[in-house]
Amino acid sequence: MEAAMKLQPAPEQGLNDTIIKTESLTKSFGALKVLKGVSVDIKRGEVISVIGPSGGGKSTFLRCLNLLEAPTSGRVFFNGEDMVATPKKRVAKYRQKLGMVFQSFNVFPNLTVLDNITLAPMLELKLPRAEAEAEAEALLKRVGLLDKRDEFPRRLSGGQKQRLAIVRALAMRPEAMLFDEPTSALDPEMVKEVLDVISDLAKSGMTTIIVTHEMAFAKSVSNRVLFMDDGVIREEGAPEDIFSGAKDQRTREFLSKVL
Repeated sequence: MEAAMKLQPAPEQGLNDTIIKTESLTKSFGALKVLKGVSVDIKRGEVISVIGPSGGGKSTFLRCLNLLEAPTSGRVFFNGEDMVATPKKRVAKYRQKLGMVFQSFNVFPNLTVLDNITLAPMLELKLPRAEAEAEAEALLKRVGLLDKRDEFPRRLSGGQKQRLAIVRALAMRPEAMLFDEPTSALDPEMVKEVLDVISDLAKSGMTTIIVTHEMAFAKSVSNRVLFMDDGVIREEGAPEDIFSGAKDQRTREFLSKVL
């Protein structure tokens, strides 16, 4: 793996100011209440792992952060702006600032690796092709995929496809990255290569929120861990506090089963 990605926070913002904030966030699907009042501040440059049992609301919380799911109530702030109340056109621009990587790879099978990466920057950021390709190649080199630039995704392994998905998100020059269980669809031997890329990204200063079942990874990479269950954040704190001294009984029960 190459050196850590040299990505920096937006120059107009300082480290450790609040970049994303939620207030009393709820989300219901019909009668099913998935989020039941989630309030959290996320600082610029912070690395947060969201852990907890399946069905606890983790992925829905992540999707509400970039408004892929519209909250039923509550507010989501980005750099102080209430994104729930903002016009839809502005929301589209906001989503460009939050790169998101899903469980499935979501790459375009009919485009080469390079074209997968350059398409959105050219269309949305209006980058000239030469600039978009230069940035794409630099990112591919850093994740060990430069030799795959002209391949189609069907020729890539699962781990390579997920690294491509990460690069594609980074090519939009985001201010934060959201990862929704990015290794859950991978064979075990491919997990480390993806986690290494995410770890390098986090070390570079990128604000990172990751929903994960990889407890050792969460413990090693995070500044803060959120334990979610039944639609609420039951406990949060530094990794050593959560993994070695959790105070909430439900947190302790969960960790006793997965560690």
